[in-house]
Amino acid sequence: MRLFLSLVLIWMLSGTVLADTTQPLGKFHVIDTAGFVERDGNRAPLTSDLETGELTLQRNASGNLVLTVNETEIELFEVENGLAGLSWNAGNTSLLDARDILDLSPHTSPEQVRAWGANVAWPGQGQVQLVLLPLRENAYSGFLISHPGNSTVVRQMELRKILGPPNRPAQKPTVPAPVLN
Repeated sequence: MRLFLSLVLIWMLSGTVLADTTQPLGKFHVIDTAGFVERDGNRAPLTSDLETGELTLQRNASGNLVLTVNETEIELFEVENGLAGLSWNAGNTSLLDARDILDLSPHTSPEQVRAWGANVAWPGQGQVQLVLLPLRENAYSGFLISHPGNSTVVRQMELRKILGPPNRPAQKPTVPAPVLN
């Protein structure tokens, strides 16, 4: 019995370790869900862009995430201390804040929630910060933060893993069976 309990404990601990080191990879739909622009201490919400884009996330030999969008690769580096290593002010907005991200994760402390980010030259925005945080098992929450002129622009994105074949044929309508009398 003791051997059985030891094996169960090892299995549970290894599952926790594995769960903490794996992230969803592959093709994702991405959508801008919220955002704001702050200028002179005043915030104004950005209109949501409900257009769905597509991107791919892979892991490179260094263990970093590589985001590919429109044939452009962006290497995202792990943020030291995960969610605890990030701070942002989502007050008076519909953006997720750190407490929301933690609540949506299976973890109990911000240090356990892994995060990846990079400073990137973004077309039309200049230098931006891109951050990804896991949001359940098949999704990420992302933030794109830029500072054009004397303002701060924050866009929140949601990435949902594409499940199933992308070229699945449309289902034919079901025709009821004829009734025989």
